[in-house]
This record gives sequence, structure tokens and C-alpha cells, in this order.
Amino acid sequence: MTGPTRLGVTPAGSRSRVDRTTGHLTVRIMDQDARGARVGLLATQALLLSGDDVRIEVDVAPGAWLDVVESTGTVAYEGDAPSSWTVHATVGDGAVLTWAGKPFVVSDGIATHRDTRIRLHGTGRILMQEKIVLGRAGQTGGDLTTSLCATDDTGPVQVEHLDLSRRTRTMPGVLGNLRSMDTVTALGWTPEPAGRPEAGTTGPGETYFPLDRAGAVLRWVGIGRFRDRVCDPTFTAWCEDAMRGTPAGQPVASSA
Repeated sequence: MTGPTRLGVTPAGSRSRVDRTTGHLTVRIMDQDARGARVGLLATQALLLSGDDVRIEVDVAPGAWLDVVESTGTVAYEGDAPSSWTVHATVGDGAVLTWAGKPFVVSDGIATHRDTRIRLHGTGRILMQEKIVLGRAGQTGGDLTTSLCATDDTGPVQVEHLDLSRRTRTMPGVLGNLRSMDTVTALGWTPEPAGRPEAGTTGPGETYFPLDRAGAVLRWVGIGRFRDRVCDPTFTAWCEDAMRGTPAGQPVASSA
């Protein structure tokens, strides 16, 4: 049985300390400074096969920053045994975690589950993007469920469970013939999309949700992922905003 991929970053002197353990994925450092790092996630084997249980554990220490880059998208291949993709992330006070996910494609003939659990401390911030594609070319896609549970030092910030199984998503008012969903989630502060639209009015296929607590969600649904023109620019803008005003976003003093 393959263990979890573990990734942690801590501010340290002139160069941050990045701790990593290889599981189904391995971690490669792309850029680094005294407070944090940009890292790439690369699969160590074919993913996501029937029966695979991929687990990723992330710990961003207080005052640190971490930007996670997925090298390629992931396909949940058909098979008799369910598969799963789980992320557990802890973000310390004054820390920032940003993670732009690549497409997660659900093939015909598979049941798969994505589970994300987030723990924020103090003024920590997290920004994540999740791209879901139901079915490969010519397919309608198998059964997918997704869960998100985010808490801070006070209590729940966002709790969501989506049942996108074939039976459920064809029911009236769910997805119908739509096959793609792109979601950008900001927690720890409440950014707004360009134009300051009211919730639920950002345009066809798009919905902006300001949360009761500090956070916001922008979600797009449509027929094909290449028609989404809102989530990628929003992620880029919110990524810059996430660093602003935090210890992780302050200039590093020169040692000269």
C-alpha cells in the first residue's frame, strides 16, 4: 500500500525549509525564498487507477507561503473498485497556500471521490482551484462525489458535499448535459470578482458565493472546459490578493 505524499514548508534563514515525502506523487521545488516555495507535483505511477487511494498532506507553517503546481491533469480510469483523491491541508497564522488544480477527468465505469479538508489558523489564507470534467471524449462520465470541510480557530468556514453521480446529475436543476465544473475557493478573506457583481449574477454558467465567514467561491459550469473564461483570470487575481497584507507577502530583508 502506497503511503501519503507529505509536504511542509517553514520559514528559515535565507532559504525556507521544505519537507517532503513521496507517495503516489513526488514533490519538486521550482522556486524558493526565505519564507516559502513554489513546488510541482508529479505522479510516480499511472493515476488514478481503479482502487487507488491518493492522499496528500500539506502543512504551511506560520508566516510561510506555498504555491502548489500540478504538472498534468488526472484521469480516474474505469474499474470495479472505487478510487479516491484526498487532500488534508493545514495553514498557519499569517501563512498562504495557493493551489491551481489541473482537470480531474472522471471516465465511464468508475466511482471516485475527492475529499478536501482544510484547517486555518489565525490570519492564514488558502486559495484553491478545482476543475472537474465528467467523461473523456465521447463519454458521459462515471459517478463522482466531492467533499470540502474547512475550519478555522472558531469553527466551520465552509462545508460542502456534491453528489455528481450519474443518477443525481441528470435530475432537474442539477447538471443535465453539462460536463464541466471549475471552482475557485478563497478562505481567510473575501475577495470579489471584477465588476463587484451580486451573488448569483456573474453571467451564464457562473455563480459567485460570498461566504458568511471570511471567504468566497466562484463556480462555473458548462458543456466543455475550454469555454470557461472566468475562473483562470479570477484565480490569478485572487492569488495576488491572497499575498497582500500578510507576513508571507512582505519583502524579504536584504542581508547585505
